[in-house]
Amino acid sequence: MKKRYIWLAGTSLALIIIVAGMMYTAHFASAVNQSHTAPGAVTATGTPIPASGLHTFQIVSAQTTASYSVYENLVFQNKPNNDAIGTTHSVQGSFHIRTGASPLVAAMNVTVDLRTLQSDAQRRDNYVQRNTLQTDTYPNATFISVSTQGLPTSYADGQTVHFQLTGNLTMHGKTNKEVFDVQGKVVGKTITGTATSTLYGVYGQ
Repeated sequence: MKKRYIWLAGTSLALIIIVAGMMYTAHFASAVNQSHTAPGAVTATGTPIPASGLHTFQIVSAQTTASYSVYENLVFQNKPNNDAIGTTHSVQGSFHIRTGASPLVAAMNVTVDLRTLQSDAQRRDNYVQRNTLQTDTYPNATFISVSTQGLPTSYADGQTVHFQLTGNLTMHGKTNKEVFDVQGKVVGKTITGTATSTLYGVYGQ
């Protein structure tokens, strides 16, 4: 059974419109004797997203990096514990935030074009895309947030916060609930932060 880690990280931007770049990273590793059941998709519950008082952040591909890290056991190359990393700037999406009293992070929608991922070895890239991700059939990975847990009761500019972001990740033709552990901050029109989650082999690769 495969075990995967995925995280998001913000990059500093200050554009005419409020925007944010994000890094989307997947870490593929092996997990021995672990069995996991696909959780399936989660639906939104609770208070609807307000129509006003939110700032919209658009992801700018040129200033955004998506990457994966694949665990390799390359014994014959004297690399028994090697992490190969592939990256792409083909990331699109947006999300809404509200600061001040009753802060909110909502409607995050991030899409990564998996076909454009590149590492330092073309042979590896071909294998990941053709066999692991099967990008000819499933070109994109998409995360859509549904709810947050643990946001503070108020937020001041520059304050670092830690919370959980729950949503649906669609990859390889399957959609499952994922919970991301998020840490970040807003400074003016700039967002920085990280979001991490552990994914198991429930996407059919």
